[in-house]
Amino acid sequence: MNEPSNLFTQISIDLKKFRIRVHKESLHLIGDPKYIHFLVNINSRLVAIRAVEKEQVDLQTHRVDQTRMKSDFSFEIYSRPFIERLCKKFNCFSKGNSYRLTGIAIQSERIAVFPLDSLQKSKAKGDIYGK
Repeated sequence: MNEPSNLFTQISIDLKKFRIRVHKESLHLIGDPKYIHFLVNINSRLVAIRAVEKEQVDLQTHRVDQTRMKSDFSFEIYSRPFIERLCKKFNCFSKGNSYRLTGIAIQSERIAVFPLDSLQKSKAKGDIYGK
C-alpha cells in the first residue's frame, strides 16, 4: 500500500548546543509516541526516529514530555555523545553549525526516516544573504 505523499518532515541538528530538534509535526505523524528512539544506519546514511510506547533503557529511549509539546514548534533533545558520534561516523558536519534533515514519515511503521543526502546547513538568524 502506498503512503500519502504529504508526510514529509524535518529535524534539526545543532552542533553548537549538541541539540536535536524534532518538529512536533514529525511526532504527530508517527503517532504521538510516549518515547522515541533514534536509529542510525551508517551504510545507508540514514537517521531515523522510531515511536516507542514503553521506556527501554537498553535502547536509550527519550521520553516525550507532553507539557513541552504545548509550546513552540519542536521537541528538543540534548545529547553531546550522540551528536559527537554522528559527526564522527558521517564526517559531513562542520563544528558549531546547525543542519536540517528532510525525511518522510512511514505511519504504518511509526517511524520517520531522514537520509543524509537531504542535509542542509541552516542559515544564521538575521543573515538574509546566507553568509
